[in-house]
Amino acid sequence: MKSKEFFDIVKRKKILSPIIVGIIFVIAMLIDQLTKGLIIPAYIPKVGDYLKVIPNFISFIFVKNYGAAWGIFENNTIFLSIMTFVGIAIIIAFYILRLKTVGNRTSMLMAVSVGLLIGGAVGNLADRLILGYVRDFINFEFISFPVFNFADIFLTFGIILLVVYMLFFYSKETENVAIKNSSMKKSQKGNKDKENITTENSEIDYQQNDLSKYDNQVEMISNEDESNLSKREKNNDEKKYDVVKNSYEDIIVIEDENVLSKKDEGEKHD
Repeated sequence: MKSKEFFDIVKRKKILSPIIVGIIFVIAMLIDQLTKGLIIPAYIPKVGDYLKVIPNFISFIFVKNYGAAWGIFENNTIFLSIMTFVGIAIIIAFYILRLKTVGNRTSMLMAVSVGLLIGGAVGNLADRLILGYVRDFINFEFISFPVFNFADIFLTFGIILLVVYMLFFYSKETENVAIKNSSMKKSQKGNKDKENITTENSEIDYQQNDLSKYDNQVEMISNEDESNLSKREKNNDEKKYDVVKNSYEDIIVIEDENVLSKKDEGEKHD
């Protein structure tokens, strides 16, 4: 399958945003875990080990963080783990609700921010659950800033992108969805009206067919009545003819008898 066909299917099924979230999440978590697993054992294996990367800008120093940023909630691994689970659940729930609201067509900015947030959170959560602490090793030398890792970078950029999305894209997306839904409702109403008109026309045609059938039946009955009437009239005419014929024959017989009677009387006189 070509890449173009794949993206056409993804867009048609409206699953591009969740796919982007998944890809960003996997990449972020892998980068965080691989950098911790490769850089720390190879270059700074012991706590406090130091390595200059860019002089006066960035260095690597291994720190075991048993708390959150700036050392808050130190030695509260269970509490921080629970809070991380809660935070991930809130982010996922918000994302799913947003997808339902905008019909799986949320901004790619939203998808990237959610992927970064979940990836960064899971990266640090894995350290806490497996090691009991978070491995930090990136240090800014030009400012006083806590040592951090790639998971912290992803979390920071994820929050920034989410804020940008909420400020500049959230309301716009909501308005676009409202306009689209309104257009769809109007279109559905128009289609429904067309269906009703079609149904009414079908009913009228059906009634007209019934009337036509009724007219045909009436015509057939009328033709049958006329035929029966014609037969009856013919029978009556035949009967009248027979009566007249019989009467005529009777008259002839009577006249013949009279003629014979007169003839007999004449012979007697002679």
